Amino acid sequence: MSTTDPLAFAAARRVVLCVGPGGVGKTTCAAALALGSAQRGRRVLVVTIDPSRRLAQALGFHTTGAGTPIEGGAPVEVALPPDGALAGPGGSLHALWLATEQVFAELVRSFAETPAAAEAILRNPIYKAMAENLGGALEYAAMAKLQLLHAARSYDLIVLDTPPTANAIDFLTAPERIHELAQNPAARLLTGGGRLGARLLGIGNNLVLRTLSSLAGSNFITELGAFLRDFSGVLATFQARAGDFQSLLRSPDTGVVLATSASPFSVREALDFLAVLHQRGLRVDSVVLNRVLPPFPPAPPRDAILAALAAQLPAPVLADSLQRISAAYAGLVAQGQQSLEARTTLARAYPNLPLWLLPQREPPPTSLADLHELVSQFVRAA
Repeated sequence: MSTTDPLAFAAARRVVLCVGPGGVGKTTCAAALALGSAQRGRRVLVVTIDPSRRLAQALGFHTTGAGTPIEGGAPVEVALPPDGALAGPGGSLHALWLATEQVFAELVRSFAETPAAAEAILRNPIYKAMAENLGGALEYAAMAKLQLLHAARSYDLIVLDTPPTANAIDFLTAPERIHELAQNPAARLLTGGGRLGARLLGIGNNLVLRTLSSLAGSNFITELGAFLRDFSGVLATFQARAGDFQSLLRSPDTGVVLATSASPFSVREALDFLAVLHQRGLRVDSVVLNRVLPPFPPAPPRDAILAALAAQLPAPVLADSLQRISAAYAGLVAQGQQSLEARTTLARAYPNLPLWLLPQREPPPTSLADLHELVSQFVRAA
């Protein structure tokens, strides 16, 4: 692997999962990796989960009148300039905003026994509430859509921005709870019992059940059992035809980039997640330490700062200004030290795993030009 090109690994992959703790900039990293690969001449699709409003607009998603981005049911082409640094020779970039309900509807229409059976499931008043409350639904939808896109072979590379979760490992474990429904005969039998099936699917709390009962009427429990049974049949057919999603994750086609920040909590979670990824046989290609600040030297002597301020500020505000500047600089020193410690911790734990550093940006990247600049700012840790 090249020591100077953060995208060298992607040439051998058809799928790249961008994973990591929540709030560390996974979406931005995924978009930057996708853009960089498109510039190298590949047909790239980035599947994003929850982009910021301005980043969503940069990726070509429509907005409401209030400027709020809305999901699209199909990939949209990102309009790269035909000339200049943003354009890749022969490459293209598309973006898809993943919507859980749309993925489930696609599965139902494609894998129900008949078109009539599919429409019956989709018309069921329980369907929408189930899709919204199903434990692990977003994670399962992400993996299901990834399987469908990979099988279609419309793109050279698919970059998946994994769902934001309280625990990064949930991305791997949550879909398995739904997968069990489709594969385990005992679980399918439970769905015929209504309430037990609801509990199995993670929608068994009383508040949700009462809400659904008000929608479905007095025959709610019976209808719920029948609905879950039919829906598990759809999932079983999909898995039988598409294969176990774990097989795709372990395939040589698939690589993983783990993004994290320098906060001690994020670094600890990243290390735990890396251990799980390796235990499950996934190919981790690199780690991105995002929002890095450099080490800062000690602050100048207090008297020197005060003298510099006295030449610019009136005496009544000198003391308060000195305190604010000292506190702000101390914060930068602490963040720089935190970045250094995070880099050292990750490198020691996985010395053979490429570690890339990305500087902290204010404001965060929100345009294609910003993402292009970000691609050039990956620095390989020595």
